[in-house]
Amino acid sequence: MRRRRFIGAAGSAMLAAVAGCISGNDDDPSTGSEDDETPTDETPDNSDPFAEASCPSFSDSADRTVCAHEDHEADVYPTLSEQVFAPTTGDDSVETLQIQLHNESDSNLGLNPHEWALKRQTDDGWEHVAPEEYIEPWYTVESGEVYTWLLSVETHPSPSDDRTLSVVEDLDAGTYAFQITGVLDTESDDGTRIECIGLFEIERE
Repeated sequence: MRRRRFIGAAGSAMLAAVAGCISGNDDDPSTGSEDDETPTDETPDNSDPFAEASCPSFSDSADRTVCAHEDHEADVYPTLSEQVFAPTTGDDSVETLQIQLHNESDSNLGLNPHEWALKRQTDDGWEHVAPEEYIEPWYTVESGEVYTWLLSVETHPSPSDDRTLSVVEDLDAGTYAFQITGVLDTESDDGTRIECIGLFEIERE
């Protein structure tokens, strides 16, 4: 099973798992065994704000929906550089949340990289935030390639390139979903429509 993965970006924190090693102390005359240890309850991991979250879908035409926060075995899937994005403004830096779409299938994935969508979770469900309109170029994410969106709350100085698109939205604090849908080439005439979702939280001062 492929575990969900978070890919670090410049200007954003990289999430990493740290393994601790326990070594014996030769100066300590006491020894321990399993019988001497007192069982303790495991402390729940509260670092994942979406551990219990379901995977939302915003497309009626998608054949499959893949969420970054869920365990999956998908060959086409999204990753986020962080689940909690707390950008600052008014300084010399522009922080970004990196959202990547990975194509590890044997086929090409076609999509319009400008046809992304941002949804905000409310008491009444998910509401559309952006964009209101978009241009319609078609891009092919070939087998083994990655496409990247850089989300910021203020204008990013780095221009977009063939595989990277800057998204600037002055978002309020809250829980958001980034959505992008692509068509995977298969033996079917229409291909398989794959909806990719990345959930994240915005924290603003």
